[in-house]
Amino acid sequence: MELDQQQLAAATTKSNMALVISGPGSGKTRVIVERAAYLIEECKVAPSEILLVTFTRHAAGEMRTRLEERVGAKAYGVTVGTFHALALNLLHRFGELIGFNTKSTVYGAFEEEYLLKDVAEELGIFTGKSWKIKKADIAAVFGKYYQEGIEPEKGDPVYDLFIAYCARCKQNNSFTFGSLLTGLKLLLPQIHQYLQWKHIVLDEAHDTDRLQWEILMSLRDYCKASLFVVADLDQAIYQWRGACPEYLLQHQDEFEIYRLESNYRSVPSIVEASNRLISHNVDRITKTMVATRFPATEGPSAVLLRKDADSEAIAGILQNEILTFGGCEGWAVLGRNHFLLGKLSRLLDEKGVKHEYIGRTTALTNSEAFRRYHAFLKLTINPYDNFSFLLIKDIVGVSRDDYGRIRIAAAETGRSHFEVFLGNTEYLQYKALLGCFLSECCEWIDSAFPELSPEASSFVHNWEKEHPDSIEEYLNWLALWDLQDEIKKEAAGIVLMTGHAAKGLQFPVVIIAGANEGIIPSKQSIANEEIESERRLFYVMITRAQDQVVVSCRPEKTEKEGRIYESPASRFIGEAMG
Repeated sequence: MELDQQQLAAATTKSNMALVISGPGSGKTRVIVERAAYLIEECKVAPSEILLVTFTRHAAGEMRTRLEERVGAKAYGVTVGTFHALALNLLHRFGELIGFNTKSTVYGAFEEEYLLKDVAEELGIFTGKSWKIKKADIAAVFGKYYQEGIEPEKGDPVYDLFIAYCARCKQNNSFTFGSLLTGLKLLLPQIHQYLQWKHIVLDEAHDTDRLQWEILMSLRDYCKASLFVVADLDQAIYQWRGACPEYLLQHQDEFEIYRLESNYRSVPSIVEASNRLISHNVDRITKTMVATRFPATEGPSAVLLRKDADSEAIAGILQNEILTFGGCEGWAVLGRNHFLLGKLSRLLDEKGVKHEYIGRTTALTNSEAFRRYHAFLKLTINPYDNFSFLLIKDIVGVSRDDYGRIRIAAAETGRSHFEVFLGNTEYLQYKALLGCFLSECCEWIDSAFPELSPEASSFVHNWEKEHPDSIEEYLNWLALWDLQDEIKKEAAGIVLMTGHAAKGLQFPVVIIAGANEGIIPSKQSIANEEIESERRLFYVMITRAQDQVVVSCRPEKTEKEGRIYESPASRFIGEAMG
């Protein structure tokens, strides 16, 4: 690959602590791949000594593909993945060192919430309808643990629930998605001597939380490794999920800083608009992006404003584009929330406009029926998972009294609920689940409980078409499910997604829907004076576009049931358009 001067300087640095400020469209993936190639080819580093950490599995897949194209078979020796993928792999290998069987399973969002209520009900904290402790306080305690690795103090009202919940997960030989990283933190001091990474590369460092930074620095110290960090604080859009972009602001003096400021993605007017917008932020490591694409067709219309464009109007614009010009393949509509996108998706369905709504499948994976279906699969791998048995007990005909007897027998004999259940001769048919292949297990579930979740069955069978017939591999893949996993290589028609989901992607044309005050910036961010984070999100939306960006805002005044509602155009429109 040919690199420009800024890219070459970054990719070939000798620094043990390098920070690469990489703006949108500046070729950061190319630089990371060339960094790995430089280490392997010029510095004679063994591929197994390189760790590349990405923010999403989608990004990891692209990184792996590009690396294979660049260095061939040597790429297979490089470890590439997200923090959570790294944690899951190491916990499956060494989990017994912290009290977990290596066949552990991972709970999704629905299971986490269900289990939390079950534990809270046993403690008298949840009545089945109401909580005796504020749910926001409970969420804050678990968020601090998952994002910073800090447990609540004994005097905290949530302490007993937290301890009981963690104990139940350990008893079930299961992790929550968040506890994968707290588990890795506990594990590292006991396994660091087995790790051989000498060069660590971190992508999207601006969206790394404090616990991930702690793990990263522990790995660096344990392995005596160099650290090559790629970030852009202007694209830090996950603070609401615990990301800590201020870490880089506070520690930037510890790094040798490189900047990638050539935008190879967008036409000049889009680059200029995004520069004007983000210059209003104060908390940033400054950079100025310069456009390098000058297509002959570009004109002043590359950045458009459409006023009074509600969901109906946007659907009409897209339908007219298809009827007039024959299609808008690869276009994206980006919204601040799923309320806007869901309505637009329904309107496009009615008009027969082909589109992919990113978020629909993720909602399915968090549904109750989907998770009950997968409880059968989890029990084949991890029979200690009492919670998964709880999810299916009514499905397999276990009454409340039977369940009580099973729990007593399990406690008396040291077995799991599922093991006691299998020991009853009435349930011999379920023994066939143990040790079977994914296809066999799903065929059994589909035959025994055809109404359980046809959508879940279809989801699994689609995965089977391109992957090994292994329950364990499938569950490991599902445990790390990410919104961007919904994105197909060749999407049919238009893609609808949130601005957060569009992170790291690019499209020829982007329509930003609902650019109004109260939507972006959101009412909550205005109230909390968190405008800079919302401006970064708007910046990310604009910079996904290659050839054109259409900023649409809903009518500023609407009447409903005799009342006038005002929703001014977003302040970000004026900032971007000058």
